[in-house]
Amino acid sequence: MPLSAGLPERPTESRLTSPSRLAALEATGLLDGRANDVLDRITRLATRVLGVPVSLASLVSDLAQHFPGLTGLEGWAGAARSTPLSHSYCQYVVRHGAPFIVEDAAQHALVRDNGARVDLGVTAYAGVPLCTVTGEILGAFCAISTEPRRWSTGDIETLSELASMAMAEIELRLTTRELLAAHDRLLEQRRRDPLTGLRNREGFLEASHDRLADARRDRTPCVLGVFEVDDFRLVNAAHGYVAGDAVLLEVSTMLAATFRDDDLVARTGSDEFTVLVSHATTADVPFIAARLEAALDVHNASPSREHRLSLSTGYAEWDPAMPVSTTTLLQQADAELHVQRTAVRNADGARLA
Repeated sequence: MPLSAGLPERPTESRLTSPSRLAALEATGLLDGRANDVLDRITRLATRVLGVPVSLASLVSDLAQHFPGLTGLEGWAGAARSTPLSHSYCQYVVRHGAPFIVEDAAQHALVRDNGARVDLGVTAYAGVPLCTVTGEILGAFCAISTEPRRWSTGDIETLSELASMAMAEIELRLTTRELLAAHDRLLEQRRRDPLTGLRNREGFLEASHDRLADARRDRTPCVLGVFEVDDFRLVNAAHGYVAGDAVLLEVSTMLAATFRDDDLVARTGSDEFTVLVSHATTADVPFIAARLEAALDVHNASPSREHRLSLSTGYAEWDPAMPVSTTTLLQQADAELHVQRTAVRNADGARLA
């Protein structure tokens, strides 16, 4: 039986467009047109062992094929390390889910009009699947000749061995990328407050360091605001910690809605929240305070409120001409908060007297 026999009469489109297969392709990180040294070495080995001018490790998407491993392919396709599917034989390895063998493309009904034959001179082709351990066929490892060639069973066995080597490299990349992504998720979780989902103190300090570095470069001012929930301990004592957690969630939601998406909002203490407002000065503080006060009024207007929510606030300006650290800025805003809180208590005491 010829090696090209035994394929399905109609290639299967669903294999090519399978969402799980396309997701596995994206996960490799090998669709960006850059070379992979290991895959390049394996294709060089293939050209020497099989005596062909071209070998490719081809990853086939639903629109194009990409060559992270490549030897011998010249011209625009080699420079781009990719071609559209109009110039692809490797797509049929994916569509068939099996090796695809062409001895003379000019005599092969499926590819005789393919752009790879017409524009790139691909005459003889042998490609075997690049298959993940989960069964997803990502593409093909192939050998190409510009002259007709009769491929032997040994040729296909050699290609299959080389494809296994290529997949070992691809699977290693997949595993490495998954581990790095998991590590990044753990780091992000460490920087987040589990109750509110806002940045915690560590996450805020890290993010604000980068934000202030940008502001210093661009010479733009910022305002840091510190907000503490008034009488928070009394809420916990009178209504329990579940009610206290609900208050913290209400405050976090209110702050996120009051400030812009590019402002940094964080829960930096038990009942303390901090916001770094970009492109702002102390002249903007009255407007910031007014927006926050309006949000509190709306919140407190609900007839179901068991207690009135109020916040003590303190602000400090970061000046790019005299930059200070985030820690210093926090200390300045916290000092202003306590000054304001003391003034309010003194005023309340005077009215009661």
